[in-house]
Amino acid sequence: MRQIENEQGAAPSRADVRPGATPPAARLLWAAGLLLAAAGLFTLYVRQSRIAPFNADGGSTMLQAQAMLHGNVLLRGWWTADASFYTTELPEYMIVEALRGLRPDVVHICGAISYTLTVLLAALLARGRASGLAGLVRALIAAGIMLAPGIIGGTQVFLQEPNHAGTAVPILLTFLLLDRAPERWYVPVAVCLLLALTQMGDALTMVSAAAAIAAVAVVRPGALRLSRRPRAELGYDAALLTAAVASVPLARGGQALIQALGGFALLPLPQPLFAASSQIPGNARMMGQTLLLLFGANYPGTARGSLDALMYFHLIGLVLAGLALLAAIVTFFTRLDRVSQVVVAATLATLAAGIFSTELPGLSHAHEVAILLPFGAVLAGRVLPGLLPAGRGTFLALLPPLGAWLAASLAALCWAATWAPIASQNATLAAWLTGRGYAEGLAAYWQANSTTVDTGGKVLVAPISDGGTAVRHWETSAGWYDPATRRADFVVAMANPDGPTGGLRVGSEREFFGRPAYVYHVGPYVIMVYRYNLLARLNGRAFGSPEPPG
Repeated sequence: MRQIENEQGAAPSRADVRPGATPPAARLLWAAGLLLAAAGLFTLYVRQSRIAPFNADGGSTMLQAQAMLHGNVLLRGWWTADASFYTTELPEYMIVEALRGLRPDVVHICGAISYTLTVLLAALLARGRASGLAGLVRALIAAGIMLAPGIIGGTQVFLQEPNHAGTAVPILLTFLLLDRAPERWYVPVAVCLLLALTQMGDALTMVSAAAAIAAVAVVRPGALRLSRRPRAELGYDAALLTAAVASVPLARGGQALIQALGGFALLPLPQPLFAASSQIPGNARMMGQTLLLLFGANYPGTARGSLDALMYFHLIGLVLAGLALLAAIVTFFTRLDRVSQVVVAATLATLAAGIFSTELPGLSHAHEVAILLPFGAVLAGRVLPGLLPAGRGTFLALLPPLGAWLAASLAALCWAATWAPIASQNATLAAWLTGRGYAEGLAAYWQANSTTVDTGGKVLVAPISDGGTAVRHWETSAGWYDPATRRADFVVAMANPDGPTGGLRVGSEREFFGRPAYVYHVGPYVIMVYRYNLLARLNGRAFGSPEPPG
């Protein structure tokens, strides 16, 4: 009978696996502990999420969830972004929005749910099949790295609207299935379906999961002699390879079916995918800065000196993840089990995608590779303890420093939760429009969808192009622009359109729409009111093949 492998591919030691099955009472105790930990972490993550402002990206997701709740399940007439999150986080938003209504708080709640699940799944995956002290130490290492996301930068990436960070949940769930399930025919089938569904919502899954599983399934048979694994695994690896490859056309077929049924139109990337050779050195430097941000080790550049201490504290997690990756590469064919190999391949593939593509032009795009944080945490938990002397004494010796580390992480998280919440970016505009009784109008993207949510749906502010002359085919519904059923009578421009959020220019809008009947100055906003329906003058109202936003 083939021995069960531990996280390094060798037979488990007595310190790793306890004899006999886990008693039901112990399982219930562990389950209760996990639920209690999840509830506590969720509460703290919600509070930290509120220190970053709700914006248009979160508003767009909420409005899509609202449309689905009202029967438009396929999002007919919607232009989405280049990632729809239709099968990943939109269902979560629907559930929370059904309970909480159309309000900005939904974004903070959903961000906290996704990150709580990511932390717990990373800890479980880092634990692997080890039990007892060995399993506890491995899980605590991963949890320690992820417990307190960076306050400046990390809050926006991990605790806000869908931006690829939440895709870690179905990906880690897929890897956990591979790790815990027996090698039976139905596992590759389930993996194929999970990968396809996740790719339908976020195509980055093809790099960070499907390609990794396929690559490992290809190289493992060639390493059978080195790893001394039974040849019976050849068939299972072939099945996993088939599952990973088949998930790509299956996902594309699902998207094509949705569009054939009149569903949402997925936008293409607004720029070429592959970077020019001259861009690669700059991309590599940006990847280094991005890793610092993701692990919370970036320099915040604020007046709060305590953040500097947190930067060095978080640097420990990044160093541990880096050491684990290097050790895993060296021992890839000799000591790693299949799932550890998959996580290594997924990490390398994601790093390569960030360096050799155009998806990481600046730190504002750190969310594109956000999954590198849980990958690093999982590898640290699965790999590093195996480099130490085996035995119960080793794991006992690790518990005090791990406990201190977790306590410090929890303190950092609690401190972040005490920061004052920040109001929505356009809360002032929403209050003014609601108070004056306006119902429908136009604005640039960053002043539109979030304002609609801020008003609870009482005012619909539809996004138009930055030039202010056409419908913006990005996170919008064609139904908002139909002059036969809608009537927009105001335009929101910005006094400083060159500011951080951009906006429409007063002169351009007056030139295109004509002289307004009234003009109001409300903080940074210039609100121009007209006596006629502005929608009749817009270009690009018809729903069809979308173009990337200009």
